[in-house]
Amino acid sequence: RLFQNSGIMPADPSTIEKFVDSFMSSQIHQTFDKQQLQRAVDTSEAWLWRARAQVLLGLRDEISRADAKPSGDAQDSPLEAKLRAQNIPHSLRKMAADMPKTIPLAAQRAHEKGIIGEVEGGDFGIVVEMKEDNAVPTEQRRTATVPYSSLDPDHLDALRKIAESRFLAFAWALGKIDKWCPEKTAELVSINPMSALWTP
Repeated sequence: RLFQNSGIMPADPSTIEKFVDSFMSSQIHQTFDKQQLQRAVDTSEAWLWRARAQVLLGLRDEISRADAKPSGDAQDSPLEAKLRAQNIPHSLRKMAADMPKTIPLAAQRAHEKGIIGEVEGGDFGIVVEMKEDNAVPTEQRRTATVPYSSLDPDHLDALRKIAESRFLAFAWALGKIDKWCPEKTAELVSINPMSALWTP
């Protein structure tokens, strides 16, 4: 039965190597569609941008107060600590004041480019499952699309972490960072030369 299922013959050790190599070669020589990869990178960048925009919206008043009266050592301020903790590049804080106007534009552009599936209320649309009785089978549960900004803080934080992890995975796989390090996320604004949200 061993030979029939695997091609391994106990009397011939080279058959073990052939069996193992058949699995390893499929991992080494995987091919991928470059357009599909580019679309996935574009989608990852867009969702990370939206997650970062939400953090900036939440800190907008604090950022404008800090910018109005700069302190001596801004790097050690509580605001900077919050931005670092949520992997927000320092360069993006300048955009905080314009976020309420920028998010609807970004959502529309992302939708027109096919990067996101839906726009809801001038924002990235999030499909949520409606609370139902547990007796209702999963495949029959209703869903609704809600604006990203309408989610509660726990869900916003979860989406941000998912977006960061996905972005970091693409950055690492494409050689934009040399080692897997979540702190590197704050150093990267985009994997592409310019985020797909804003390219012409």
